[in-house]
Amino acid sequence: MRGVLAIAGVVGLLGVAGCGAGGNQPVAVVTSSTSAVSSAEPSAAPRSTPIVTARPTPARLTTAQAGKRYLTVTRPYNVALERFEKAANSGSSVQTLRARARSVAATNLAESRLLLSIAWPTSVAAQIRELAKADATARPYWLKVAASDSLSEMAGHIRRASAAGGNNPAAEIRKLLGLPKYDESDYS
Repeated sequence: MRGVLAIAGVVGLLGVAGCGAGGNQPVAVVTSSTSAVSSAEPSAAPRSTPIVTARPTPARLTTAQAGKRYLTVTRPYNVALERFEKAANSGSSVQTLRARARSVAATNLAESRLLLSIAWPTSVAAQIRELAKADATARPYWLKVAASDSLSEMAGHIRRASAAGGNNPAAEIRKLLGLPKYDESDYS
């Protein structure tokens, strides 16, 4: 029982250590090394010695590196959006559109998480955070599209998703990173 409590305490410490750190700050990982207690001493508590390991802060990407990384990170979401659009424009069934919307929502979440985990150049860091925020604002609507029972219901949620991501800074990010303008054919 005490071993379970010790493990729960360590897990709690790991959660707290990971939650409070900023995106570019070193994070301390705490693990526990518990010594064995002989059965002759039932009242003795196991001793726990914390081991702290610091993770180094990732280096900021150069503008050239950031451009390549940005295209890699955003590609799956852009492909999912284009696939959804093509399916909708071709008159696909509600079931097909729901599946495509689930893909859009999943890739939206993955993109958002990746964008926030990278040490971007300071010239685009604020815009990247805004893009992740736009993703987070649009995501619930994509989940509603994925759960919709009719095309008209989907259309309403898609309009709201589009409006939520409307102030999306992607064009500005591309410009700052020296990338070409968004072209739908790159993701079809």
